[in-house]
Amino acid sequence: MALLAPHWSNGQNVTLTNWPARLQLYVRDPVTSRCGVSISGRVTDPTAATLSVVTLRDQKPVGYTRLTTDSAGLFRFTPSIKAESHLYSFQLFRYRAPGDSAWVATRDSIVCGDAYLIMGQSNAVGRFDNNPYGSPFCRSFGVNSGNSAYNPADTAWCLTNTSEGFNSLWGVELQRYIYQKDSIPTAVINGAVGSTDIATHLIRIGTEPDNLSTLYGRLLYRTRRAGLANQPLVMIWRQGEAEAANNSGDSYAAQYARLYSNWKQDYPKLRRVYMAQLNILTNASATQAGTLRDFQRQITSVYPDHVPIATVGLPGYQGLHYDEPGYRQFGQELYRIIARDLYKSTDTSNVGSPNLRKLFYSKPDYTEITMEFEPGQQMKWPADSVIANPKTGRTYTQRMTDFVYTNYPTGESGLVQSVSAVGNKLVLTLARSTTAQTLTYLPSSYQDNQLGYYAGPTIRNQRGMRALTFQSVPIAAPLPIANDLRAIPLDTVAIQLNWNQPATGVDSWGVERADSSGKFSQIATLSNSVSTYRDRRKSSNTDSLRIGTIYQYRIRAISQKAEASYSPVVTASLQYVLYIPTGPELPGKSNPGGIYNSSLVYPNPASDQVYARLPLDWNGDPVTLTLTNMAGVTVLQQNRAVSSGASVLPFSVAALPVGTYVLTLAYRGGGIQCRLVVSR
Repeated sequence: MALLAPHWSNGQNVTLTNWPARLQLYVRDPVTSRCGVSISGRVTDPTAATLSVVTLRDQKPVGYTRLTTDSAGLFRFTPSIKAESHLYSFQLFRYRAPGDSAWVATRDSIVCGDAYLIMGQSNAVGRFDNNPYGSPFCRSFGVNSGNSAYNPADTAWCLTNTSEGFNSLWGVELQRYIYQKDSIPTAVINGAVGSTDIATHLIRIGTEPDNLSTLYGRLLYRTRRAGLANQPLVMIWRQGEAEAANNSGDSYAAQYARLYSNWKQDYPKLRRVYMAQLNILTNASATQAGTLRDFQRQITSVYPDHVPIATVGLPGYQGLHYDEPGYRQFGQELYRIIARDLYKSTDTSNVGSPNLRKLFYSKPDYTEITMEFEPGQQMKWPADSVIANPKTGRTYTQRMTDFVYTNYPTGESGLVQSVSAVGNKLVLTLARSTTAQTLTYLPSSYQDNQLGYYAGPTIRNQRGMRALTFQSVPIAAPLPIANDLRAIPLDTVAIQLNWNQPATGVDSWGVERADSSGKFSQIATLSNSVSTYRDRRKSSNTDSLRIGTIYQYRIRAISQKAEASYSPVVTASLQYVLYIPTGPELPGKSNPGGIYNSSLVYPNPASDQVYARLPLDWNGDPVTLTLTNMAGVTVLQQNRAVSSGASVLPFSVAALPVGTYVLTLAYRGGGIQCRLVVSR
């Protein structure tokens, strides 16, 4: 394969220095989804100083540009084309006199789209397909020669397939989905080589980084000759089996930092890096494999432009490689994540691999652990897996609880008694209290006497995406539970929540309210220094508090590492305060409860005996009655034991001066507060 070099064209005294190659892909601008095609050269005949370029789309003219060369005979055109499922062509003409035009050159099958680089070892090469997908809008460049010497002349564009140039099956699947779903042409350049460690990949000759003697140089050479190195690119990195198998993963993070630094130097517009987390290898000596996988899981916290994707649980796994369905599914899953990030896909819910964000004891007795994943993930705990050995026909069962370990590798498994999925959380109920400091999901390596490799259950989300494995993640201590929450109505204005829980280790408080159906939703997130909140009534809000409706409240402490259990639920109800009675208020045969309406206190205004209505959620607890004047001075306080069947609490204001007071009834579950006017 040879790329068209600068040349004299058809004896027209025109030298082309930039001219598209057949099948060339130009990288689109991510914002405009267009690209410019550089056409330049020099005219040596001064009588032919005028040239034109005709742009064709599917062989139909869509653009025309004419110009005159400069004094040195130099010219440059940059016609713009769009990233779409159409083929562009260009025709160049020169003119000696009006009406005297001559064809110089034509180039066809040009597209605008996105370019992807693939690097890694054998699973990045993948496998080939006997019936490869082909499309004029899916392309590659040069040849992946593996560990063989590279021919510098292999610098031509070609259509993608799975038997030429080591284009991986899952890489071709990625191209297929992008074209079929988004109508964007793509080019994939695969430089992966089987059985290569990361140390081999990061070898870069400083003065000649595209030297063909190195893996790094061969990929860079092809990318530069394709004109892509300085364009927006996406890298897909699938490697690490060599370090995991050789138990040398302790240096992986430092080596990857060097490799990534090289990429940023030679591919300055690198947009994203998608990193495949390793599957579970069978090598019993691979004790550092879990640590390597955990580095891959946490890669986004180190490099924000990275996105990890799990491979554990893919179908067709064989202990190292996969069969055809496994590679195809990886290509599909990779596409959905890339479409979410780069193609404005509306299919974004649960397309990524769930990644652990918090791990904490959620009960103060250390009998419950909560795994919290990214917001929006809908987590599922797997049922036991029944696995069949195709060689013997024997079946056996594996439980997820047997592959969740405390204090790995010296701790234990099987401690999880039951699991409940709550949105993006998995709540693990333990068989007993534990003092474990860390938790691990799936072992560093695995081999059994049946299949010989791990084919058991995996934690997934509602779309079936497997969670990224994690190892020895610290379990945060439980946060304090707010056991003293109180809810007090403030007239018809608001319901006030008060608590006195110390904020040790707390970053914020989450406040939740339940509607009449009993469903709780968060209504506020408060600073850790706050110990009160007013849920105000807003008449213009459809979700506003309603007079007479009983509301339930609960709060919990939150930190960056943990969340506490919810406080006990308290209830309160807004009631009318200032009410002028129009009929009898005291208990009687026609009015056994002594209440015709929702007033909290009556009569109001009052001169002597007053009746305070006990709240609807009062359950017989002792009541503290307090009256304060408008200056905040307590003028009356009584601790009253009221019979459980009572609905009102009587008291006297005969000794109090005329004025406005604040009445508070407090009890263990909450209380009420309202204004009381004394007049005579």
